[in-house]
Amino acid sequence: MDVDADGLARALALAETVPGLESAVIIRRGRLVGERYLGTGSADAVHSIRSVTKGVISLLVGQAIERGVFHGTSERLADTFHPPLPVIEGEAAQITLQDLLTMTSGFEWSEDSNPAEYNAWAQAPDQIEYLLARPITSSPGTVWNYNSAAVHLLSAAITSTSGTRTDDFADQFLLGPLGIRVRSWELDNRGIPNGGAGLSLRARDLAKIGQLVLQGGRSASVQIVPATWVAASTVAQVNTPDGFGSIGSLRYGDLWWAGQISGHGLVLAWGFGGQFIVIVSELELVVVTTARWQDLVAPGQGDAILGWIAASILPTVH
Repeated sequence: MDVDADGLARALALAETVPGLESAVIIRRGRLVGERYLGTGSADAVHSIRSVTKGVISLLVGQAIERGVFHGTSERLADTFHPPLPVIEGEAAQITLQDLLTMTSGFEWSEDSNPAEYNAWAQAPDQIEYLLARPITSSPGTVWNYNSAAVHLLSAAITSTSGTRTDDFADQFLLGPLGIRVRSWELDNRGIPNGGAGLSLRARDLAKIGQLVLQGGRSASVQIVPATWVAASTVAQVNTPDGFGSIGSLRYGDLWWAGQISGHGLVLAWGFGGQFIVIVSELELVVVTTARWQDLVAPGQGDAILGWIAASILPTVH
């Protein structure tokens, strides 16, 4: 299978030295070639994947468009909100689904440099009203600003327009067809699944999602997500201010990161603390990690995990 088995075994042994790492799953050409569980991690553990949830939301938006729930990414968010969701007025009424997918909604927000911003939103009496009350400080579609609360509006839009709660929509059209039966999904105070960071899955099931993206939305002979959507949503579209990660600068697509790792093209879903789906198409490789994130205070844990993948896992694949 063009994998250095001894080298991979050494790489997985090194996993014990990687801060916070709890699971690692490696898929090559659609086959499980290695995995390691540490700490509280196990093959059966359902792990909070934090912002990797956003990559799942991106896939669901693509499916919603294909099924006529949405009319396209240029549709205004305001037109997808129906009672009992609030009416979106003022400058926010011009925000499109595409603006939310690319983190260019324009809301005043400082989550990237201030985790307290996310925590205040999560603890608000009404998470949707909390965000909609924030001023618009840049024209929608113009300035990238990492904002999990804005991505949650996509979950609200799916729930409101489809008439099916986001988690049920996912079970029916995405997770279920992939054979993913075990999951949990945190709800906001309106009972809407948290689209920014609320999904919990097993590591092997995360790998199924990564393999789906690697295969252009296809699983076996079934096209689950439109190939055109997967191709367009995983291409870099927006420059981020300073680049991210120890492996070099990354750019943003539709809730997926894109860049380079060890000289290879990379598609990445990235969750706080080191939750990753790493997709390297030219190597036909998917690497999934989950990591401890609760009460994380040491900086750089996610970078350390990406660095381990680049330095230890990738050299074993040829």
